[in-house]
Amino acid sequence: EKMNFTNILNFIAENNIEPEQVFNLVEKIKRTNLSDENNIRDIIHEVAKISNREVSKQKEDEIVKKVMQNGRKS
Repeated sequence: EKMNFTNILNFIAENNIEPEQVFNLVEKIKRTNLSDENNIRDIIHEVAKISNREVSKQKEDEIVKKVMQNGRKS
């Protein structure tokens, strides 16, 4: 399921996330080399931290794999 802008705003509101944290994260992602697995893991950890969620090692590995596969298609 893809998240549209409304879903993202609702998620931010429901999880008491500071919008500034989201904007800072977006800026960081723009500057980050997402073909580097360690960079992807750093982003995942930051998202988990600001959303106050835990990401299992298995889920983290799945996300890394998807991001790296999608990055190669462009």
